[in-house]
Parts: sequence; C-alpha cells; structure tokens
Amino acid sequence: VGRSTRTCPALDLTNKTVVMFKDSWRIALPDVLPEGETYKLLKTHNVRNVMTCIACHDVPDLPQQHTQTFKFVAALWACSNKVLTPHTHYRLVLDLVGEALMDFSDSHEFVQSVRDALIAHKDAYLSAKVLHWDLSAGNIVIFKGKGILIDWD
Repeated sequence: VGRSTRTCPALDLTNKTVVMFKDSWRIALPDVLPEGETYKLLKTHNVRNVMTCIACHDVPDLPQQHTQTFKFVAALWACSNKVLTPHTHYRLVLDLVGEALMDFSDSHEFVQSVRDALIAHKDAYLSAKVLHWDLSAGNIVIFKGKGILIDWD
C-alpha cells in the first residue's frame, strides 16, 4: 500500500455497523481531488459498484500533517532531478468492508466481481469523467457477491 496507507474495519457507533477506516497521505495539489470528494462525485453521478464515503477530512492543520521535503527540492544539498510532490495526512470512512478479490468463492464470483469493477470504471468515465489510476486486483473487493472498485485516490 503506497503513501503509508493503513486501513482497518471500524465500528460506526451511531449506526452499529462495521465501516472501513482509511488513513493515508493524499497528494496535496490543487488539481488532484481528495479521495473522499471523488467518492462523493461518483455517487452524485450514480456510478455503480463503488463504496459510499461517510466522512473524510485532512487531519487538523499542524505542520506535522503536511510533508515538508518538497520545499527543499532546489536546495544545493538536495539530490538533483528529483520531483517531490506535497502530501497531506488524510482520513476517510467508507460504508462497507469487502473481502479481497483473491478470496473469491468460485470462478463465477471472480469473473462477476471483475466485471462489476469494469462497470464502475466505465460509469465513472462516462458519467463523471473520472478515470481510476490503478485498476488492478488489489483495488477490487467482493461484498455480498458483488465486485466493488476501491481506492479512488
């Protein structure tokens, strides 16, 4: 998992349901939409086979919650030809916890789950003009026999 991403199931105390908690370092550039906002955009365009974002935010604004190294890319002591991208500590809560694609129960469930993820990708592009950056087995989960395309950051 890139950018020090950590995920774990969590209990939503209000609704008494298990949700997915994700803690990561998002790319902090004006033209890169935070993952939670991407999920919200996909939902407003009725994209199928994606999770619903329950909550998302940057971790409170302290210097330790933003990378600082990109400020020094031009320093004389820095390695040359390095492009450093600023990142911000970010948290996200999604509405369900799926099983890894590779834990499929039979070949039908596997093929159907991949198909479902491709439908999500197609819907996202045609309806919301969003492309997934990493369409791979690691970003498809199975929930109640259905494939869900995850990791929209």
